[in-house]
Amino acid sequence: MFSEGFTKGFAYELQNRHFALISMSGVARRLDGDPRSAFWGGYSRLERFNVPRYEQAALRWGMDAKPTAWTKARGTLVGATPEFMLHSLLKFAYPKTVKYLEELRRVRGLGPGDGKAFLDYMVDQEVVQIEMMRLALGGRYSEITPKLDEFFGAYENVELFS
Repeated sequence: MFSEGFTKGFAYELQNRHFALISMSGVARRLDGDPRSAFWGGYSRLERFNVPRYEQAALRWGMDAKPTAWTKARGTLVGATPEFMLHSLLKFAYPKTVKYLEELRRVRGLGPGDGKAFLDYMVDQEVVQIEMMRLALGGRYSEITPKLDEFFGAYENVELFS
């Protein structure tokens, strides 16, 4: 029904979203009240916002949306990163995320036509992650929440599948 490239790419993206939810939630819980929580807590909020949208896409396309044991383990481990290493973690993840955006654009191009709105959302949520990372790396935490709220407002009541 779908190309192998799309199926593998979207399956990877489903696991990636679970990894991000688990890891970002772990860090966010420990940074409550810290200025850096605008990024880490915001990223966690974004992943929670993603959950029903990704679950709907997985269900529609007959794919398993559950995290694997490996995804859970990696997410838990990264979520326990010591506070003094968080900036280094972000510096490590930023270029990988920028590169991954190109992979998501490729997957979007392979996706089913009836999923265009969702696939555009999938790319857009990655773009906002990159923007949040860029702001956090620059110490511009106060700009993250408005950027994220703008994204939520743009997608809050949007039907991604007709």
